[in-house]
Amino acid sequence: RATIYQEADGRLLLRLTNFKTSNGPDVHVVLIAAKDADDDANFLKSSTARLELGPIKGNEGDQNYDIPAGTDLKKFQTVSIYCERFNANFGAAPLEKF
Repeated sequence: RATIYQEADGRLLLRLTNFKTSNGPDVHVVLIAAKDADDDANFLKSSTARLELGPIKGNEGDQNYDIPAGTDLKKFQTVSIYCERFNANFGAAPLEKF
């Protein structure tokens, strides 16, 4: 589950709950402007907007990632767990906003 929360101070946070993925090299958390990152033809297009949130903190367990101030969340619908080295999507989830 991928949920966006707004902290009391206004900061935005992506929380991955019950998270589990394969181990891999150079794996990152990326917000994408597409409804489904499982469609590699759509996800791998250079024209698809992406926002890098950083490397995964671990391949299992709940995790939080800061979303940069000024990010237009209307633009991004999906979070992807993405392997930079192999240009591969390890998994995706729709963003839920709270």
